[in-house]
Amino acid sequence: MNHHHLFIFWVFSKTLSFTGAARELSIAQSAVTSQIKQLEESLGLSLVDRTQKRHPELTSEGRRVLDYAHSIFETSQELLKWATKGEAPEASRLRVGAISGLSRNLQYEFLKPVVGDADVHLEITTGDQENLIRHLKDHSLDVVLSSYNVRSDGKVSFYSHVLTSSPVIFVTKQKRGSKKAASLRECLAESPLYLPGSGFEVRPELDAYLEQLKTPFQVAGQIDDIALLRIFALRSGAVVALPQAGVQNDINKDDLRVIAKAGTVEQRFYAITRQKRVPHKIIETLITQMRQN
Repeated sequence: MNHHHLFIFWVFSKTLSFTGAARELSIAQSAVTSQIKQLEESLGLSLVDRTQKRHPELTSEGRRVLDYAHSIFETSQELLKWATKGEAPEASRLRVGAISGLSRNLQYEFLKPVVGDADVHLEITTGDQENLIRHLKDHSLDVVLSSYNVRSDGKVSFYSHVLTSSPVIFVTKQKRGSKKAASLRECLAESPLYLPGSGFEVRPELDAYLEQLKTPFQVAGQIDDIALLRIFALRSGAVVALPQAGVQNDINKDDLRVIAKAGTVEQRFYAITRQKRVPHKIIETLITQMRQN
């Protein structure tokens, strides 16, 4: 593989314009086109979709090659600055997306190894999964933290790295001075039940667990936001089902009582990247350390 051809592809990918790349590199447009084609031939891959001549796009293989090119040339630029100007490398930028409502404790535990690291500049964005995945696809984010798995869209290969899991539990507000802790069946008979919304990844398993209890219960509401479910648990006096990770601090402070676990039902947490192999070394390290905790 010719690294000069890879560099031209990298420059082209910034604007997806053969004319723009030629202007930036001060070479003919035909040279840009020719050398990208040579790169495709040497790799045996189709990197650019030229179906619409005025609006070329990267193929899924092209986006994957671009990930490697980013890593190679950004590091090369840092080396050049250090060698020619004596400049210290700039802090590595880590762009993290986290779905709204995701456990703040979990987010911090994932990022803790780089918190306070002068060599890492953190940028954290929150939002809905669809929007964050779109930013990941467009290379505006390096990783997305989520409680939902993701499937490839046919153009870009996404990979969900399982970080950890948390048991789904039933909790209620701690009643001071209560002598006897009521069982789950007793609590469901006396109090309304709040559940995660239908989009909750393991909601079918949770519903199956409740069904096999063969105990009448009243579902008072379904809430997508785990952080809001936590507030309902702390203030409403109802029974609330949610992942233990979302209320662990409240349990430790004795503000919430764990009534029971929902059998073996667990919520998984993921770090989603554009491909299985993670070219961003910091993310690779964070995933490994989170799994070891």
